[in-house]
Amino acid sequence: MTVSPPLLLAISTSSPALSIALVAGPSVLVCRHELIGRGHAEALVPGIAALLGGQPRPHAILVDIGPGSYTGIRIGIAAARALGLAWGIPVHGVSALALVAAQAFADDQALASILAVIDAGRGQPVGAKVTRGAVVPTARVLTCLPAGEALAGAGVQLLAPEAPTRHAGHPDARYAGLVVPAALGLPTALYLDD
Repeated sequence: MTVSPPLLLAISTSSPALSIALVAGPSVLVCRHELIGRGHAEALVPGIAALLGGQPRPHAILVDIGPGSYTGIRIGIAAARALGLAWGIPVHGVSALALVAAQAFADDQALASILAVIDAGRGQPVGAKVTRGAVVPTARVLTCLPAGEALAGAGVQLLAPEAPTRHAGHPDARYAGLVVPAALGLPTALYLDD
């Protein structure tokens, strides 16, 4: 007997992207990922309602806890906690870097590690080297990119616009089902100074 992965509502609002998805492991049932810049507070709840219309209720919620936009992180966490309370389901936090790394690992099955780099706001590139199947280490502000590392994430462009990347995207909720359970934590904001 095979056990189906749990149905997860994934929310990422730590970047200029509004990213929400209903996933079950690697399967994406529905998703919305678009660059909106600002306006997460106005767009998130209506976006979730539209996304979930006609879909089964999720078993848990994964929310991007940052680092990234202070306001965006707070909006995502507040919405996730409210929905979790209303639906009586658990809410877990996931690092923005874990989402960036999960996309790179999904795109390249042979990739063993990736330097995930995000734009944490105000032009600050923040990153960490993530190994496949491992917990994301503490993020740090980067001033340069180490040679020979595979790179992913929108923050790479802040340091080296010409550097080759596995992808140059913002955290994407579609990949939340691929994040290892050990990398999930409390839905508590993770800021640069943490």
